[in-house]
Amino acid sequence: MSVNSQYASALRELKTKQAHLLEEVGDQWRTPEDLFWGINAVFGPFDMDLFTDGDNAHCARYYTAEDNALTQDWTADLNGGKGFANPPYSRPCKDQDGNDMTGMITIMNKAKTERDQGAKLAFLIRGVPSETWWPELADHICFIKGRVGFKLPYWFIPANDKQKASSAGFAGAIAIFDKEWRGGPISYIHRDSLRAQGKKLLDMIEAAAEKKAATYITGTIETRPDTAEQGEPIIAPQVNAQIDIEEQIAKAPSSANIIWPIEVLTLVEQAFNTNPNTKTELRQQMLCERVNQRLLNNVLKHDIIAELNSMLTRCERVEDAA
Repeated sequence: MSVNSQYASALRELKTKQAHLLEEVGDQWRTPEDLFWGINAVFGPFDMDLFTDGDNAHCARYYTAEDNALTQDWTADLNGGKGFANPPYSRPCKDQDGNDMTGMITIMNKAKTERDQGAKLAFLIRGVPSETWWPELADHICFIKGRVGFKLPYWFIPANDKQKASSAGFAGAIAIFDKEWRGGPISYIHRDSLRAQGKKLLDMIEAAAEKKAATYITGTIETRPDTAEQGEPIIAPQVNAQIDIEEQIAKAPSSANIIWPIEVLTLVEQAFNTNPNTKTELRQQMLCERVNQRLLNNVLKHDIIAELNSMLTRCERVEDAA
């Protein structure tokens, strides 16, 4: 259940601004892809991203600020899987119901509580044992040799040429909460080793995507000649983006046998998560086709999500139809 809070509202407003300053990024610095996949290779695989801004999730399932991860049942939602987190470091704040939303002491206590209930978690944190929130009760701490740098959010639009991320970074560590952990309490791994392992996985994913490219559909539902009546004008993509989703479904040939890439499925699932009770098999097929084409056209992911959300908001909800 999504919640309203000053923190979540401020984040929504920040993401829609026409330009941003580095000082506004705050909690929303993004974990580099190769670093995440390296951590995933060593301590995963991960099933859920616990703290995201909605656009920077590394897993198909994730919480956003609106969900307030600190009010969620991680153990139940993970259901035996593993959770990843690059947590917010801002000062403690609460939602409208008085529940904690941020605060590293609270977050680390939540991790311990969920661990005790069976959750398996990996937190990418700052390597500063002197901090009051330092997770003394974690089952394992892996210190990262070499400073860790983070990326600007996908939605960040620099207000001027000075708004460029520093490459300095800071000391990092990976805190493991897992009562079944059988290794030692402390280990070390070099940042470059993690990134190299992550790069290997990313290369494998890219190679698999290229191999499946033969199954990609090279035209949208409205522009493929085989779906248009003879002599019927083809509608330009920039116009047909506003066509009702149900109308597109009626036109679309079956795509049930197509194996969609993970990137496509993840974006579609994100849209359905934002628009509960709109998911049907036919809608999923149609949205996969549209996302696939948008990715081939190098459309930015947040623009794709915005388009999908616009389409799904006009759909009849499944529970209403029933």
